[in-house]
Amino acid sequence: MVNISAFKALKYDPGKTGNLSRVVSLPYDVITPKMQGVYYSKSEKNIVRIILRKETEKGDRYIQAAKEFSNWISEGTLVFEKKPVLFVHQQQFLLEGEKKIRTGLLCLVRLEEFAGKNILPHENTFPSHKADRLKLLEACGANMSPIFGLYEGSYSFKNITSKKPYAIFKMKDKNGDVINKVWCVRDEKAVFDAIKAFKNKKVFIADGHHRYEVGLFFKKKMRKLYPASTDSSWNYIMFTLVSLHDKGLVVLPTHRLVKFIFKVSKQNIFEKLSPYFEIKELKTPESKEIILYTDHRYYALKPKGNRVFSSIKEKHSLTWKKLPTSLLHHLILRKLPQTKETAYTRDISEVKEKVNNGMFHAGFIIPDISARTILDLSYKMEKMPHKTTYFYPKLPVGIAFNKF
Repeated sequence: MVNISAFKALKYDPGKTGNLSRVVSLPYDVITPKMQGVYYSKSEKNIVRIILRKETEKGDRYIQAAKEFSNWISEGTLVFEKKPVLFVHQQQFLLEGEKKIRTGLLCLVRLEEFAGKNILPHENTFPSHKADRLKLLEACGANMSPIFGLYEGSYSFKNITSKKPYAIFKMKDKNGDVINKVWCVRDEKAVFDAIKAFKNKKVFIADGHHRYEVGLFFKKKMRKLYPASTDSSWNYIMFTLVSLHDKGLVVLPTHRLVKFIFKVSKQNIFEKLSPYFEIKELKTPESKEIILYTDHRYYALKPKGNRVFSSIKEKHSLTWKKLPTSLLHHLILRKLPQTKETAYTRDISEVKEKVNNGMFHAGFIIPDISARTILDLSYKMEKMPHKTTYFYPKLPVGIAFNKF
């Protein structure tokens, strides 16, 4: 089972930076060039200057980021907690008009290989993404952002969240403001109780697979150099742990826009897919099935029984084959002409717009996938197709850092 730990967190001094909204950012992999510029303009101490430094600045951007990070520590912009602490992080947001609150524990989790089945992934990773994060980790010697983890069962934080938070800040999102509240848990008994409660749990990586694998690689490298340092902080990595049963846990689908090597008619698409799917026109893009958008119309694609899933040749469970993204990438798109370009979006209106204006030939609207399904596949060590999940909202970067 996982080993979690409190840590002498490095964090912003609000007396130096003001409200955290000025210095935090979204994770590096969702920051567009426009967003990067906005974060730069908010503050000279915004964390984006470390995690996603502009390429145009002089010198190696990882070395420059490390120098700036070190300067922030030297000048007191970033300060260490005197004793090991935990953090409770709560995010309040609106989704389709409904108020939701998600609560997590920000802590350290001891790094383990996936083979131990205590920490479980659900997605494959890409070498280029890991190389980038490894350079930053080696240069700065710190975990900059927490990995988003899920656990089964529940743990009550009411005795903590009933008190005044040490930080409240907003982050803008196209769905509205996400209100973040953070409590720094310094009480030794509260820290002990939380650590004890998590000893019998497994952790499922919801978001942050690349950073976790980079952490594992870095740990192995450091253990070769310092074999006796079995409890050094680089043996751990920052996580924010959220219960699978948290009512604020939201998993959003990521839709696909597809351009084929040549234009394909609606009739041709239907001919290729009708042996496997019942195709039904919809007035609105609402269905539990994959929805095809083409020729200004929505069409639900309902599999014609379990024989459809046997058409997927990959050696996976029926649960995996029934995933909408598995069906799309391992059956539907293989029956259609070769794909020239694929784009991803969480906005159905963008699917409609970009197909209507001819940028793409077809759109595929993906239905929701439950967190339970993700965990079931993780238990089986079955990794899902790329961009199957999008846990909303993203965890901000800048609440705390784990400096080695």
